[in-house]
Amino acid sequence: MQNKIYIIVGHYGSGKSEFAVNFAKKLKQENKEVCLADLDIVNPYFRSREMRLSLIKLGIDVISDTLNSVKGLDMPYLSPAIKGQIVHNKKNMILDCGGDVVGIRVLKQFYQEIKERNYEIYMIVNVYRPETSTVDKIIEMKNKLENEIGLSITGFINNSNFLKQTSIDDIINADKLLKEVSQKTNVPIIYISALEKYIKQLPDKVSGERFVLNLSLRTDWL
Repeated sequence: MQNKIYIIVGHYGSGKSEFAVNFAKKLKQENKEVCLADLDIVNPYFRSREMRLSLIKLGIDVISDTLNSVKGLDMPYLSPAIKGQIVHNKKNMILDCGGDVVGIRVLKQFYQEIKERNYEIYMIVNVYRPETSTVDKIIEMKNKLENEIGLSITGFINNSNFLKQTSIDDIINADKLLKEVSQKTNVPIIYISALEKYIKQLPDKVSGERFVLNLSLRTDWL
């Protein structure tokens, strides 16, 4: 099977990097070769590159800036190795993008190479963030992201939470909202992501494959 590119986009603070790190581990557990590329040159906090050493130990490549930095260094220069990985197509790639339109602007430099690959673009959504709290706002954000990069979003990830105050009802209510978005946009809900204790309690009616988050970037996230 051809290797894929998985592009993770969404609103700032929606949990993109946490999902990206967990998704990289999931693909590796499925015996797939994985490269995680941190494209976030906007936000200096909670970036997937911070997990470089632990991911490398699992056999997952991690690339970001020209120095392959981790914490404590904010350098807005992407490594040329990112384009090399995209072109050579030797591994499944996860592109962890920065938030909002500004954060995904870096994708433009890889537009042609991505178009030539088998790719998915997943939009992470937390309906309890003000900017994505309604059907119209989520669709507006989706359209802005697509217009910026010239590529279509292929799936939604429901990552809705109230941090430590999250309840099962909160996730169920978020599912109802995203179902309406999905119907209006014809974009499916691919995953519902949450801590294991919440995933175990979700009713069958909630859309998306259950995706257990093991927190690493922010251990008090929920």
